[in-house]
Amino acid sequence: MVESVAYSAQVKKASHFAIITALSLIIVKGVAWWQTGSVSMLASITDSMLDLLASFMNMLILRFALMPADHNHSFGHGKAESLASLVQSAFISGSAIFLLLQGIHRFNSPQPLNNTILGMLVTVFSIFATLLLVWYQGRVIEQTDSPAIKADRLHYQTDLLMNFAILISLGLSVHGILWADAVFAILISLYILLNAAKMLFSSTQLLLDQMLPPEEIEQIHAVLNQEIVQDSRMLGFHALRTRRSGAIRFIQFHLELADELSFIEAHDITEHLERCLCKAFPRSDIVIHPEPTFIVQQEMQLDKKVI
Repeated sequence: MVESVAYSAQVKKASHFAIITALSLIIVKGVAWWQTGSVSMLASITDSMLDLLASFMNMLILRFALMPADHNHSFGHGKAESLASLVQSAFISGSAIFLLLQGIHRFNSPQPLNNTILGMLVTVFSIFATLLLVWYQGRVIEQTDSPAIKADRLHYQTDLLMNFAILISLGLSVHGILWADAVFAILISLYILLNAAKMLFSSTQLLLDQMLPPEEIEQIHAVLNQEIVQDSRMLGFHALRTRRSGAIRFIQFHLELADELSFIEAHDITEHLERCLCKAFPRSDIVIHPEPTFIVQQEMQLDKKVI
């Protein structure tokens, strides 16, 4: 993870790069579609236009998401990133449905393609341009773990698959296999719909405060257990709750401490634990509630009576 300013700069650069790439691809694909008449190329242009719109909206939402916490939003604006992913999934679904309908129409009424060599050259250019963008987004994700950039990267990864399929369909059309253009368009649309559904589910779970991934929960347990073993004043922890909002992880739990500890000692212990967790999970908001052992035992007895 990077610090707040660096995080903001990296995410903004990635969103700007995506917009420039999408705009460039729309221009070159438009020329190719005009020359070839390929329905797969038309679908690719439509998808690139939706990419541009989605990336532009992504950029606008990210500007809001990266704003620091204020009086009315004390937990920050990080959830706007998940909202951006949700919007992207809607755009992706729309482009996939359009592509599916176009593919079905062309399958029922196949037409010969023109100037397929130009279409193939443009598709190769699109593949390299998209690969460069996906590679750069991957680097940004490694440093920021931004949900919005993850969604945008998934969008362009599906574009890569589409471009490879278009290249194959154009090659087959050169040899007189006219139905290939329509079949590949239909297959691509179904694959895009599947990815959009996955993105929709993931974004919804983040908005509903889904807990951190199991591997991160295990890491939290490992850090806490290691510190508890080394310090006999700490007896355990419970009521661990986690969630994520944008780039910030929220971690809170109850820490069981020896009864004889003073308030200052308890404060020093919780501060130490917070530093340990922040070292493992930078950009985290951590809340630790210290509890004397006898309080924990009383709570357990009350829970048993209720049961």
